[in-house]
Amino acid sequence: MNGRKTPTVAYITRLIKTTGKPDLLRILHESPLKTQDINLILDYADGSSYKELAAKYNKSTQRINQWKRNAYEQLHFYLVKKL
Repeated sequence: MNGRKTPTVAYITRLIKTTGKPDLLRILHESPLKTQDINLILDYADGSSYKELAAKYNKSTQRINQWKRNAYEQLHFYLVKKL
């Protein structure tokens, strides 16, 4: 990847930054995401760096980036389908 965000990632990033915590939690818990995916998104939204997440989840920073991207794509698919 060239470092730019895909439209999906940009959309979910904007959603996370602009949605209040209670509404974000509701959206995440209604989605088909696994608990660990939700925890990753919430940790990232709370300001954890890739390095901190890699240590917490015992994965490489590249794997954290891919995992986050996959979770964002699943969440985007759910939200688009829901509309």
